[in-house]
Amino acid sequence: MADTSVAEGRRHPRRETPTTLRLHVQLADASPPVWRRIEVASDLGLDDLHDVLQVAFGWEDRHLHRFTTGPQGEPEAVFACTADLAVADGDELARPTWDVRVDELLAAPGERLHYQYDYGDNWWLDVEVEDVDDGRIPPGRATLLDGAGAGPPEDCGGIGGYRTVVTAADPSSPGHRRALAEVAGWWGREITPGELGLVPFDPAAVSDRLQALDLDGRPPVPCRVGAKLAALLLRARDTATERQLRTLASTADGGDDVDEARAARMLRPLRVLLDTVGDGVKLTAAGYLPPAVVQRIFDELDLGDEWIGKGNREDLTYPVLQLRETGQRLQLLRKFKGRLVPTPRARALADDPVGLWQHVAGALPVGGRDAADAGWQAGVLLLALMAAGATDDAEVRVAALLTALGWAVGEGQPVDPRTAGHLVVDDVRLLRRLGAFERDRRAWPGTVTPDGIALARAALTGPCR
Repeated sequence: MADTSVAEGRRHPRRETPTTLRLHVQLADASPPVWRRIEVASDLGLDDLHDVLQVAFGWEDRHLHRFTTGPQGEPEAVFACTADLAVADGDELARPTWDVRVDELLAAPGERLHYQYDYGDNWWLDVEVEDVDDGRIPPGRATLLDGAGAGPPEDCGGIGGYRTVVTAADPSSPGHRRALAEVAGWWGREITPGELGLVPFDPAAVSDRLQALDLDGRPPVPCRVGAKLAALLLRARDTATERQLRTLASTADGGDDVDEARAARMLRPLRVLLDTVGDGVKLTAAGYLPPAVVQRIFDELDLGDEWIGKGNREDLTYPVLQLRETGQRLQLLRKFKGRLVPTPRARALADDPVGLWQHVAGALPVGGRDAADAGWQAGVLLLALMAAGATDDAEVRVAALLTALGWAVGEGQPVDPRTAGHLVVDDVRLLRRLGAFERDRRAWPGTVTPDGIALARAALTGPCR
């Protein structure tokens, strides 16, 4: 069933079946007119449309960009690129382009969208729907039909500079010599018309570059990028890293709703811990659970199969110690006046396995202090790999992505897999305990299970702690 809801700032629900939108795109205030007519698949993302417009007008994607709806000067909604969001200061209108599809903003003839590129030169493209062709999508998902006018060169000073460059490039123009001298003054030397950087409209070259975008090979646009992955996207320093994160985000939504059977099965270790603690237990003088409580948890969870020892001293029974400490990190237990007691949240969810499962998902990852911490970011990356069902070589992929996000070890060395594994060890222990990974001592963290995929997807689309 199609999602008929309309997210904030958008005009339409997503089409259930993609179609073709014929768009007329014109460079605002250009004389003579500079325009392109293109066809695009309606399920392209705004990030994909940005790439198409860059190709169509011959730009090189050197600057920030955004899309706006409503009047150009008084936008109704603003959808900004990652780099723009990362530096935005108090722009409350701006929303990310990560999870916005073209058909959520453009769906019928006459509807318009504005594209702003390079806030210094301040280029504006007016994008208008001319026609909707149901039942097909264009070859390569974007096709050039027609156009006219040379594309503006990068960093030429905006529409005024563009007019000067166009005049300087045309020996037949009455103001040619004056314009050529003005451009020479900008550059500090005499130049020839061929050096002006205009991008002649070449339909064949544009078509070739559109095909090279490989829009068919891109992942579907996510329904929603949750706050946890969004926090990492804002740290992305290059297009390749951003695209990897967006690819992972596309697999993080669309999970099945959790039922009581799955919730009860996965949360049994935490349920045993909470039931054993009950209304509270007095801790030892050293701050540990008393031996009888440790032994009960040890026995009920059959921990003797994985741990050597009597299982009655918490400081010597790491599985119980780690489970208790995780219960505290999940804000289900807390220490109070020498006792370990359930939190109000744990009490409220005592008879609600689905609610408890959702609480645990929302609290993941348990590693790291906050979103600025390397351990927290590593945990989010692990969850993203789990959501994609791709946990083979997880340490290698997490290490590479952490490095791409700006983290380093030692004297600026790339994050290595061993360090990445250490950063997520607390999350892996918990997730293994909950059955999110298949039990295989030879592989780490192991193959993610269907239960683990569901939990990871819930963790990434839920609220950020």
